[in-house]
Amino acid sequence: MFLYLMRHGHAEDFAPSDGERSLTEKGRARSQEAAEAFLIEKKWDLPNKLVSSELRRAAQTAEIVKDILGIRDLKFVDVQVLLNWESMRTYLSDEPILFVGHQPALGAIIEGLTGQAVRVKKASIHKLDYDPILDKASYIDFIE
Repeated sequence: MFLYLMRHGHAEDFAPSDGERSLTEKGRARSQEAAEAFLIEKKWDLPNKLVSSELRRAAQTAEIVKDILGIRDLKFVDVQVLLNWESMRTYLSDEPILFVGHQPALGAIIEGLTGQAVRVKKASIHKLDYDPILDKASYIDFIE
């Protein structure tokens, strides 16, 4: 089963709270470019479900990606859910899934599943081939 892990796009530096930080124009553009690359350049298997942090910058990224990829099942979850693999895996099924979250959690999850340390840039999407029996994954590719 394919897992896609995406970091939110570039966000403004300041807001009344961290959770209210919105995407910048650059963040919107890069999120759109990554989603378009998913479809056009990579031609990856489309996820049926998108699970995103509820923090504004991740939610905005998820909405952009959802619209471009045509995903109908979008769920916003407390940011704490996306901080560890045990809570994230409760959203898995047999179908490809895309998670939109934050660093450093995404990098730690990728390393924990694959044994491989990767750089997780803003608006990047990482593709893993996950084996639910072994609870391990192989790192396949990325979009930056």
